[in-house]
Amino acid sequence: MSFLGIILIILAVGAGLLGLAAQKRFGRLRRVMSGLFVSYLSVVLLLAVGEVYFHYFHAESGWSFTLAFQNWYNRYMHLNALGFRDREWTPEDYTGRRTVLVVGDSFSVGWGVEDVEQRYSNSLARLLGDDYAVINIAVGGATTRQQLEILRNYPLQTPDIVLWQYYLNDIDDAALSIGDRWFPTLPVDTPLWVQESYMANFFYWRLVPVFTPVDASDGLTYWQWAYRTYDNSGIWEIHQQEINDLVAYIDGMGARLIVVIFPNLQDPVGSIAYVDRVAQAIRATGHDEILTLYDDVAALGSANIIVSRRDAHPNALFHQHVAQRIYETFFAGQP
Repeated sequence: MSFLGIILIILAVGAGLLGLAAQKRFGRLRRVMSGLFVSYLSVVLLLAVGEVYFHYFHAESGWSFTLAFQNWYNRYMHLNALGFRDREWTPEDYTGRRTVLVVGDSFSVGWGVEDVEQRYSNSLARLLGDDYAVINIAVGGATTRQQLEILRNYPLQTPDIVLWQYYLNDIDDAALSIGDRWFPTLPVDTPLWVQESYMANFFYWRLVPVFTPVDASDGLTYWQWAYRTYDNSGIWEIHQQEINDLVAYIDGMGARLIVVIFPNLQDPVGSIAYVDRVAQAIRATGHDEILTLYDDVAALGSANIIVSRRDAHPNALFHQHVAQRIYETFFAGQP
């Protein structure tokens, strides 16, 4: 049933109660129906206020299949002409300045961070000052192979620095190339009224995961599956080549490479081995300017650095921390 159908039923019931409350033949029935109509009208008005609130005011970045996420995306995700969440850049804007290209995925996009000025790349730009132009070309969900294509297609091909942000789901493409992928189990027959009502959508997606855990069809959580892909020698070999290809392209640009590797923000200690494996693969290419953040996450506490329980991206506070760490590790004291 559609949301409009439910509204029509609500109106029909209200009209019926009003009709019974207005009739004069049965006095006792009229008094009872009058009370019921007032109560019914109060509930309907309360629901209407709730729908207005969730439709026009509530927004959250977790779970991209919800209407609350659509609100968040439309409100805060403003892209430039090239499709990046950044200001418009022209050659005149960075001529005579040291250029930093920030390439990565949703962590660098600033997913969950409402104000892009609180994103780590923007914070780093303020720390570096006007002598630097920090250009963010990150794309949400981009894997290592896709990040290479973004670099290849970006107009600026002679940056001074490439700041490459890596996250442990960047191996997904390598796994997919041999047919290994993670399938979350979600209700496939979401009622139409849930898809159309913002308030119903909010409560539906709060309750459904309680009774239907969002795990893969083979019984693995996403991170169990992801760690398994790193432990699969065939997938790792493919991914290592993707890493080598990206690094080789950056070398061909003549750029200084700085790498920032984010661990699993909800399990920093458990992901150390996989972060270190990626760092070792990068060092094997001759680059050692690598910042791993598992100690930072463990020290600050996962609950304090993620956006919300439904959005495990870094929050604005951790973005500020990461910017400071990048600056102090790779730029402080340099001319």
